[in-house]
Amino acid sequence: MNYSAKVMQHFHNPTRTGRLEGYHGIGMIGDPGCGDFVEMTVYISDDNQKIETIRYRIKGCPAAIATTSITAEIAEGLRIEDALKITEQQIVDALDGLPESKIHCSLLAVRSLQLAIQDAILKRLFKKAGIVTSDAEFEQMKTDGRLSEYLGLTAGEIGHNCDGSCETSGIKC
Repeated sequence: MNYSAKVMQHFHNPTRTGRLEGYHGIGMIGDPGCGDFVEMTVYISDDNQKIETIRYRIKGCPAAIATTSITAEIAEGLRIEDALKITEQQIVDALDGLPESKIHCSLLAVRSLQLAIQDAILKRLFKKAGIVTSDAEFEQMKTDGRLSEYLGLTAGEIGHNCDGSCETSGIKC
């Protein structure tokens, strides 16, 4: 497989790896047991306007690692609205392209970022509204399915685990 120099740089020397302790939001996509998996954690500014810090853990191919590394690099420091506008194509372009069969990897990175931001903002809103009183209570609400129920979603719609192919194929998991 032919990868650009930027892909190989981010694959061999990924930036912003790890997991933030006391994160404000977490986004997970993929299946850690049998395929590509991304877990992205974020700190959001106190005024809810920008992403202060991003870290991620990943299991995947060189393209998945490179796209997640550059997504974190691009998004860190951005205003929330701008980070949410990051597209799969922007990530591919930032890496000087990807082989066609690996473009779906950029979706994992972008989607995990979107999920982490969503999680952080929802958590803050639920705390502000008095629906939960702590981060731990919010996490428990997610774990036991009450968050999806509260939002009127079917089980699995928030943070469902798949390889991201449902986003590109049109076939939902």
